[in-house]
Amino acid sequence: MVSRTRITVLLLLSSVVITGASGWAQGAAGQEQVQAAVKNPPPAAVPMIDQRALDVLKNMSDTIIQAKTMGFQSRSMIPIKGPNGIWINLFGVSRVMVQGQNKLFAETRGDFFPYDFYFDGTTVTAYAPTKNVYAQKEAPGTVEELTDRAYREEGRTFPYADILTSNPYEKLTSGLTKAIFVGRSTIAGVKTDHLAFSNEGVEWQIWVAEDDHLPRLVSARYLEDVSEPDYTIEFFNWKLNEPVPDANFVFQNTSNAAKVDFRKPDKTI
Repeated sequence: MVSRTRITVLLLLSSVVITGASGWAQGAAGQEQVQAAVKNPPPAAVPMIDQRALDVLKNMSDTIIQAKTMGFQSRSMIPIKGPNGIWINLFGVSRVMVQGQNKLFAETRGDFFPYDFYFDGTTVTAYAPTKNVYAQKEAPGTVEELTDRAYREEGRTFPYADILTSNPYEKLTSGLTKAIFVGRSTIAGVKTDHLAFSNEGVEWQIWVAEDDHLPRLVSARYLEDVSEPDYTIEFFNWKLNEPVPDANFVFQNTSNAAKVDFRKPDKTI
């Protein structure tokens, strides 16, 4: 949301802007209005910050930070530019488990290259079930450091990476210029607060559940990045503070998969 280091679902929006022109009335009254407008131009636009929107976002961030374990599922669509120049949306589904700041498991399916991702705080493993191969490397650190490094080195990271940081609120409000409390909406039967924000180069919206203060939908539009113009991701089946065995974050090679060099998941073979 703050920068294009996070990729998620494409939401192609079309807008029609209708402008109407009206002329000044002829005569003294019209001339006075023109002169007044020149001498006293309207004040420049100022940032619009609605504290209600910030409060909901902060509450969401605190809920995520305070969870010792976290699990959720997501649906997303990623825009891919085809060889003929037409944008194509790929649909993906993910299942995610997080423990503290140094353990992560993510299962990705759908139109995306299917793979399972394991991180136990010291080692990263990516397993491709359809090819029965895996790649593994040492990568000590936190989940946040891992996702930041993945973007720097490969230009890609998880769609939901912003909420995996140590302080989502700080990350999401970096460079904030506008914050609007749009209103209330129902997403998949869940009552939510609908918020809209603007940061440098990106405008984004988030729908946060009123009951558990967790995100249900996020969409963003990158204003200057033609490689990833828009995205949307839906969250569901949240589970906080449920016991998660440490073994869930360690790859168990039960299928006798072959080990290969660590590359981008879509280039494993």
